[in-house]
Amino acid sequence: MALQINELLALQALDTEIGRLEQERGGLDQGERIERALAVRQSRLDNAERRLKALEMEQRSTELELKSLEEKKHEESQKLYSGKISAPRELQALELEIASLERQRLRLDDTILKRGDELETARKSVEAARATVDEAEKALRIVRRRYEKASERIDQEMAKLTPEREKLAKALAPDILRRYNDLRHRNHNVGAVRVQNGACGGCRMKIGTALLRRVHNSEAYTYCESCNRFLFPAAEE
Repeated sequence: MALQINELLALQALDTEIGRLEQERGGLDQGERIERALAVRQSRLDNAERRLKALEMEQRSTELELKSLEEKKHEESQKLYSGKISAPRELQALELEIASLERQRLRLDDTILKRGDELETARKSVEAARATVDEAEKALRIVRRRYEKASERIDQEMAKLTPEREKLAKALAPDILRRYNDLRHRNHNVGAVRVQNGACGGCRMKIGTALLRRVHNSEAYTYCESCNRFLFPAAEE
């Protein structure tokens, strides 16, 4: 039976290219690193928004408290100056109450002013955090578009190579194909090689004279004594 040297080497060339494409696909950036960074940034944004919301709720509550207190002070002041109360003790009690309400009003005013500064800082924090999230989302969209484009190209190339491989594989004798596939799976996707500068093209080990002669004669399939790959003459031979 004639040796199927050209067929085996053609199959090996296809398998090498298919393996390269599979490796390229495995190395494509799908944006996992950016996704992790985005999750961290989103968490910071969520925290900043919660902080801002809490401050806004506290501010509204304080403003309502201030409004209620001012209304009460206004009512007490009307009582004081209405002329309806003439007893000195009652008048003194009203004056003390109004003074107490005024102190509370000043305290609430001060609280509202201070919290206003906190709100401004919190709003800036939210804006900054949202900007970093937007930046990461934009970067992720770019990476994913690149991934989809590269993946589509690889799919197209694989769609061409796979039928070619199947056709070549069917043309090989079953026992030769089985041995080739076994060698390829055990030897980094390479099962058939040529001699290169007196060495195996797969493991790079020097080939003895007797084995080299058998390879050149091409009377039977020859295998590397080190890696067991199919061994064929150098291309120029």
